[in-house]
Amino acid sequence: MTRDQSKSRTDAGARTRVVRVVHPDLFGRQRAKQIPVALAERADTIAYSKMSLAEDLMGVPVDETAFPAVAGHPDLDARLEPTTSVTPPWEPDASWMMSSLEEHGSPSPLCVRSALRNARDRLAQRGWHAVAAGEPEFYLFERGEQPHPYGGTGVSYTMDRLADPDGAAGRIHRALIDFGIGVTAINREFSRGQFEVNLHHAEVLDAADRVFLLKTGLKELAIIEGLRASFMPKPLAGEEGSSLHVHMSFWDGDRNIFAEGADGVSDLAMSAIAGIQDHAPAIHAFAAPTINSYKRLRGEGLSPRSSGWAADNRYSYLRLPAERGDATRFELRAGDSSASPHLLMAAMIHAALDGIERGLTPHAQGHPLPQSLTASIAALEQDAVLRNALGDELVDVYAAVKRAESADFDAAVTDWEWRLYADSV
Repeated sequence: MTRDQSKSRTDAGARTRVVRVVHPDLFGRQRAKQIPVALAERADTIAYSKMSLAEDLMGVPVDETAFPAVAGHPDLDARLEPTTSVTPPWEPDASWMMSSLEEHGSPSPLCVRSALRNARDRLAQRGWHAVAAGEPEFYLFERGEQPHPYGGTGVSYTMDRLADPDGAAGRIHRALIDFGIGVTAINREFSRGQFEVNLHHAEVLDAADRVFLLKTGLKELAIIEGLRASFMPKPLAGEEGSSLHVHMSFWDGDRNIFAEGADGVSDLAMSAIAGIQDHAPAIHAFAAPTINSYKRLRGEGLSPRSSGWAADNRYSYLRLPAERGDATRFELRAGDSSASPHLLMAAMIHAALDGIERGLTPHAQGHPLPQSLTASIAALEQDAVLRNALGDELVDVYAAVKRAESADFDAAVTDWEWRLYADSV
């Protein structure tokens, strides 16, 4: 979203009554406070409890004794960024405004937008910037206790009344276009009720914000339609999982530095790919951040189990699409739709830069990826490059929350266990 776009929305939005000041937490969920527009015009920051950033997906916080930085639930401040303001067409008297988190006037170590800014700053030291786009997939379900996919029979890459019998996905798409976050195409994916939405390429922080706003906006629109939108990586056994593919390129001014060489792909691009391969186990902690993620990553269909790369091959971990010139880019295909786009893109940039700085060469087959959340978290904790780039506090809090998530799952009794063992042992 550009400053000009923001200004035009402000001028057109004289009827705006409230501002929802939003930020993504460590797991890409919306955290927000809604305030009167008059207060937003006067306020620079809004206060939050820091502990809200150290909670698991159910709101259970980390142990304060292990993390003294959050002991006593100290304040942090969300700094309003008026140029990011957008108006949701389903709530026309409201404005949504992004914010970045601060502690004592400095960026919070747990702010994911600041983490991505730090990665962007490393690129800027070379005179470069990153352009990216996310492609999230999701399911629409009928509301109820059991997951019943919305829609009828059909095939992928369609948008007809077989795939969207009530027109709900089409109406959601129209509203997202009017939301002004760069939504382009929508189509049915491989399974009933599964869809993919594409977004315009943008400067990397803007691109991550767009994925975040898309997800939270889409969930609200689904509720309005009487449906549930789920970004769960593998919501149904025997059906396709939902990914978050990320396309990325590096630029020097208006020149794509990946677009050079005899075949239209520069050595820098290949070293960037190699860097992501080298750090793939740690990146996996952000690309596949839930227990459920590893139900999707079984090496079947389009879900890779190794960090191999290939030209225009959707079975690979890293794909080099066929377009050249300004469209030259790589695509990370292992991410799923539960990922934090900010942390995933930040990790990708740091890893790519490490590959460039070390002059690495990519390996076609790559290396095996972690096969569990605990293994991915361990790899992140042990990756000195990403730990140093993202900061100890962010890595340690993220790892602690995810390790607790794994422990809860290990202690849970699942429906599968009950069906298999209740009467047969």
